[in-house]
Amino acid sequence: MKFIRCVAVVALGCALAGCAPGGTSSPPVSETSTPTPTSTPTPQWSAEEQAAVDAVQRYLEVWTDIGQKIPNCDVGAIRDVASDPAANNAALTWANWDRNGWHLVGAPTFVADYITLGAIDYQGQRYHVHGCYITGDSHLADTTGTSIGPPKQTRATGNFLVLRVPDDTWYVLEDTSEGNPC
Repeated sequence: MKFIRCVAVVALGCALAGCAPGGTSSPPVSETSTPTPTSTPTPQWSAEEQAAVDAVQRYLEVWTDIGQKIPNCDVGAIRDVASDPAANNAALTWANWDRNGWHLVGAPTFVADYITLGAIDYQGQRYHVHGCYITGDSHLADTTGTSIGPPKQTRATGNFLVLRVPDDTWYVLEDTSEGNPC
């Protein structure tokens, strides 16, 4: 009797687990089944990763706002969302634009595709945010609104180094474009 109960338990367990004869498991096969199409999933970020992406988006909003209003803007506002070298590099870029009478038309966007955790040091926790710059709807223009130079690549990979300081404030430290299409 114990033997029969043992065989019944093993058979039930195997049936629930989808075991095929011989002790292997395989999914049920249907002759009329069609393959299910797959799609690329939207990244699901942890709260900290999402905060790093949000810091990048805030940086780009301020960067764009300043770039569109050159010379009538507060360039120092970038320091609310960025620290050096990113803030200094942005200020140098805008100074060049101002000298040439240029301003930004439109707004570049950035779509993050992955984030890696970086080092922790005396300043805080660092995050590397990698993704794609999309610049198709933005360009530099002169005072008349005429586009400066030939059309540029509309999509390029980019990276941001974001710092989370101990008081939970986030700053972009580096903003780099690799120039590779994405």
